[in-house]
This record gives sequence, structure tokens and C-alpha cells, in this order.
Amino acid sequence: MKAISIVGCKKSGKTTLGLALTKKLTEKGFKVGVLKHSHHGFDGAEGTDTEEYKKTAVAVAAYSPEESFVSWKRERMVQDLIPLLDADILIMEGSSKEGWLPRFILADRSEDSDKFMPELAIEILPQLNREKGLDEEEIERLAELVCSRGFLLPGLNCKACGRQNCKEFAADIVAGKASAKGCKTTAGEMEVTCNGNPVALNPFVRDILSAGITAMLGQLKGYTPGELQITIKNTGK
Repeated sequence: MKAISIVGCKKSGKTTLGLALTKKLTEKGFKVGVLKHSHHGFDGAEGTDTEEYKKTAVAVAAYSPEESFVSWKRERMVQDLIPLLDADILIMEGSSKEGWLPRFILADRSEDSDKFMPELAIEILPQLNREKGLDEEEIERLAELVCSRGFLLPGLNCKACGRQNCKEFAADIVAGKASAKGCKTTAGEMEVTCNGNPVALNPFVRDILSAGITAMLGQLKGYTPGELQITIKNTGK
């Protein structure tokens, strides 16, 4: 999944840019999911913004200290919400502390942009006027940047890539010093998916699971070494 975060001060134009990108990427044939964060819940303008996203996006998820969609009445980890979005590209608005994906920063002053992890910025943009918006050429350019440079790390901070956390790895990817394909949680001889979505595995956990499953199956008749495929249908019972 490609992904981009849009961060900036209040009324800096985050939603204006998010809505424009959602529309443009949808026109390009992508299924776009939107994940929106609010510090104050979703009444008033925040609720209106969410409804605007629903007009174009294939899926919209939102979370705040009081409420989350769909549809928990408490804040959940972002990683809990992302698998629910059947999307090719994730546009995440707000929550500037998430350091495992690149971002556009909307800020007119460098001291403002410094608050939003500029080392993860694909580009720092001037704040937008909600009424004026962006012209077609600029939206096209930014949409292409999302397609070419967007990425999503699992946020496990497992250190298997040689960095202290996913933020350091993400910064190296943005700087052109690394590739998202170098993430060790999606590489290896064991792969787990949930409802068709890959589940990131800490390499240590992956090795333990692989060794344990192989050892147990080795005691069964009919088992021979080779590629294994196991399907578990969890009905929630």
C-alpha cells in the first residue's frame, strides 16, 4: 500500500489538500482510503470533513480520544484501522506523531514545520486557503509524488533493519538512502495474511512461529518438508 500523511497547524488546509488528493487519485483509478485524526471528536467542522471524504473515498476511518470509526468508542492504534481499509493508497490526515510513513507538511514558517518531523517530509507546502484550494496542475504533481514516493512501514520498531525505530528507517527512505522493500518484517520464508492483508512479523516472532509450526507438523502423518500453506478461518467464536 502506498501512503502519505498530511500534517500542519489548525486551519492550515490539511482537509483541502486531502480532499483534492482523494479526488485526483480516484480519477486515476486508485481505490483511496482515508484515515482522519481529531483531538476534539467529530462534531461540527470535523464531522463535516469526514462526510466530505465519504463522497469520494472507498473507505473512511477516523479516530479521536473519545471516539473511533468504524465503530469503536475509544481510541485504537492506527495499525488496527488500516487493515479495514480496502485501498491501494492511504491518505492519513493529522496525528503527526506517526513516524512510519512519509508526509506533506503544510506550514508557512520553518519554525512551524520543525514541529512535524521535517525529516519525513516529501515536501513542505505553504498553508492553503480552504476557499481557494489548489489548481489542477499542482494537485496532479502532488498526486504523482504520492504514487512514486509513498510507502507504509509497520511501526513495530523491531530494529531488524539496523535502525533504532521505524522513524529512522522512514527518514532514510525519504532521503533516498534506503528502500521500503528493505523492511525485514515483510521479508523471509514465512508470510501471514489476515483477510487478505499482510501481517507484519517481527523477525524473532516469525522465526519462533515457523520453527514451532514446522516441529508440530513434523509429528503428523503425511507431512514432508517443503512449502506449507495453512488457512485458519476465524469466525470469532
